Amino acid sequence: MRLAVPTYNKESAFIIIEFQKASFAIDGAKILDDLCLSVERGETLVLLGESGCGKTTTLKLINRLIVPTGGAVLVEGRATTVWDAIELRRRIGYVLQEAGLFPHFTVEKNVALVPTLEKWDVARTRARVVEMLELVGLEPQKMANRFPHELSGG
Repeated sequence: MRLAVPTYNKESAFIIIEFQKASFAIDGAKILDDLCLSVERGETLVLLGESGCGKTTTLKLINRLIVPTGGAVLVEGRATTVWDAIELRRRIGYVLQEAGLFPHFTVEKNVALVPTLEKWDVARTRARVVEMLELVGLEPQKMANRFPHELSGG
């Protein structure tokens, strides 16, 4: 199911993620079959479905944690298979609900990890952390110094 919130300027829209008949199978069992989907810059997308319907597989395909067994997944017009995997993952950002967070890092330090690896200055990194926390509805003043186990998984 696709839910788009049109808070962007359609005239300057740019397809940031595109699935072109993308499929993924494991040992012949189809997880995704010919998925066609495009997401424009500024668009909000919700993946909603029953357990096992392919939501996580779809996200992993975007970030090249897995590669399609058919069709293609494009990010900024380039197939994920031609991107340098590290560069792609740093551009996309992908936080796993459980295992992807460093339990000994605060929320702020987890969010700041990629900007730190990219050698952003402290002010820019801090501003990005605040922006990202606010984007997901977390109050930076209350949540930045908490640890992952202190947050709800929902």
